[in-house]
Parts: sequence; C-alpha cells; structure tokens
Amino acid sequence: MSETTETPIQQTVEEAFRVDPALCIACDACCQDFPEVFFMGDDEKAHALDTHPTDLYNARTVVEVCPTDAILFSGELPPAEDLAKLEEVPGWELEWSRWRGVEEDKLERDRRYGRDYTVEEESGYIRITFRFPTRVPAVRDRFRYGLPEEMPIYRHHVQLNGNELLVAGWLTDPKVRALTHTASSFPGQFMTTLDFDKKLEFTSVRSRYDAHSELEVLLFTDPVAAETWQWKSHFITDKCTACSICERVCPTNAITSGEIYFIDPDLCINCSVCGVYCPFDAIDDDKDVLVERIKAKQIPKALVHEELCTGCEFCVDVCPFEAIVMEPLEDDSVYSMPQTSTIAKVIEKNCVSCKLCEQVCIKDAIEVPRAHQFEDIGMSFMHYLSDDH
Repeated sequence: MSETTETPIQQTVEEAFRVDPALCIACDACCQDFPEVFFMGDDEKAHALDTHPTDLYNARTVVEVCPTDAILFSGELPPAEDLAKLEEVPGWELEWSRWRGVEEDKLERDRRYGRDYTVEEESGYIRITFRFPTRVPAVRDRFRYGLPEEMPIYRHHVQLNGNELLVAGWLTDPKVRALTHTASSFPGQFMTTLDFDKKLEFTSVRSRYDAHSELEVLLFTDPVAAETWQWKSHFITDKCTACSICERVCPTNAITSGEIYFIDPDLCINCSVCGVYCPFDAIDDDKDVLVERIKAKQIPKALVHEELCTGCEFCVDVCPFEAIVMEPLEDDSVYSMPQTSTIAKVIEKNCVSCKLCEQVCIKDAIEVPRAHQFEDIGMSFMHYLSDDH
C-alpha cells in the first residue's frame, strides 16, 4: 500500500492600500506623494490603483500622509521612522536637562491642534487667519538626534462645504514626524472645522499659506468682491527650492530666505521680476496667476528714448542695481525736448527688468518692454516711496 503525501494549500494575502471615501477630503496629498499607488477619481476622491507596489515606500509613511486617516493598509504597519538609525549628538543630555523642566509653550501646542486662528468679518468677505506651529516641541529625541528647533513647513488643505470650512494641516518631514510617536500633545496632523451662520452664502474661497507658517483664508459673500480681489503682493508657493535667485533680483529687498522664501507684502511693488527669473515656476502674482519665467537672454532691459530724456537723473537715483548712468550728449540738435548736458544710458548687464526707472520717469523717456504689466504697480511703487524706503 503506497503512501501519498498531501501538500498543504498555502494561502497568501496580498498586502494593499485602499482609501475610505467617507474620510477622504480630496486634499490630493497621497496622489502627489505616491502617484504609483493613488489617483484622483472623477468623484473627487482619492483611490488606490487596482495593482500597486507596497514595498516601494514605507507603508506607515504612506498611511500617515493622509490628514484624515482615510488611507488603510491590509498588512502590518512597520514602525515609525527609526530614530535609532540617526547618530546621537555628543553631550545631548546636558542640553536636554536644561529643557526638561521648562513649561510647554501653550500657544505652540494650540497651533499643533489647529486652535490658533482669528476670524474677521469685512466688506464682501470673511477673513480667517490660521497660525501653524513654528517650533518643534522640546522632546528628548529632538536633542538626542540634533533635530531642528524650527518646525518644518506643514502641508495644508482648505475645503468649503456649504457653510462649513475645513482646514487640515500635516507634517511631512519624516524625522520630525517620528517625534510625534514619542511625545504627548504633538500630533502629526490636525483638522479644524468652522461652522458659519447659515444665512451667509459663500460664493468662493481663496487662501494663501506663507513661509512664516500663516494661512490666510478668505470666504467671499459678495461675488463682485471675489471677482475683483487682488492680494497685496506676489507670493512664493511651495514649489520654491530656496535657490535665492528671486532674493537677488528683487529691487525693494522684499524677499527673505528660509525653507521657502517669503515676500514681504509691505515691500512688494508687484513688479514681477522675482517670477520672471524664478526657474521653478514658484511665484504667483497678486491675482494668483503664475508669473511665467522668461529665459535669461530674452529678459528685456530698460530702454531709453533719447529724444524724450531731459537728464533729470530720477532713474539713476531710483535704480537699486546701478544699471543707469548719465553720459554727456554728443549732439543735441536731434532732440525736441529741452536738454541738459547729459542723458540716461542703461548698463544692460546690471538691469533686472524691474521697471522702477519706468515708474519715476515723468517724461516717459524710459521703459521696460516686458509683457508683465500690472495696473496697480504705480500705486504700489508710490506707496513704497512714501514709506521712505
């Protein structure tokens, strides 16, 4: 009698991601960060592809990118970012001991939970200003592994549902996010919902999240105000790579450095030079329209109409790049305007196409033939000058 050996049937469960549509808020974070796994469907919800890799990314990192916990994983999630792989900072215990008894900053704690915001009602719209965290809490492992005190930029999402405003924010820096698993009152994300008077009818929503971790949201109640709205300044988006080009060409020193560069609204004159030079399409104008880059050799320089120039030197005085000088006239017989003995000349290698000279010339004798023209640049420039800059 022969013996037969039965091979047991082995069942394997394929690990996979999926999205709970009831929790998805269409922030697009998963689709942007993990395009091999997720896509945005016609129903304005994220979906996992029918077949997708599960070992290309750390599964916990994928799940935690969602601010509403809408991403689910069928397998076992690995541990959070392994801080033990980082090198300890020599002498970290001493610095940690100085902070152990320090009371927690309650304002920063509120920001980590999305609680620091103001609401102001203005003509035609409601302005909500959220202040996001700016400091990493003084938890032990921050000192142990030399992690930064300054909080990395959060990702964010703004969504208006009828009279309900949803604002979500979440950390994406893996090392700092790993600290959230080792400390209390330090969530990796927050979601805040604000309910407004049902009598209000919002026509649209606009928002900007700047490099100083401040999110400004405008809920418009007047369609005319929404259509004609203009921000006070240009704006650097999260596409910024901190290359510093915009800072170097800004004629009013309105741009400062950081993880993402920042434009000071009180100094910006909406001249668009920053966007013209930006190689990463990271700058929007005051109407939220992308300022398109111009190739370096094609950027127009200031042009002097010699027959109109009277040698007043206003353009020389205002140019911050020393791109304009006064030169002696060789022959004044061809000029129709009263002349002095000098005339403006442009040093093209110094000119950045900022239009300041064009704005101060009362004879229209100098111009920058650039396509980016803004109706309010004159007002912005005069405001800048009136502030004694």
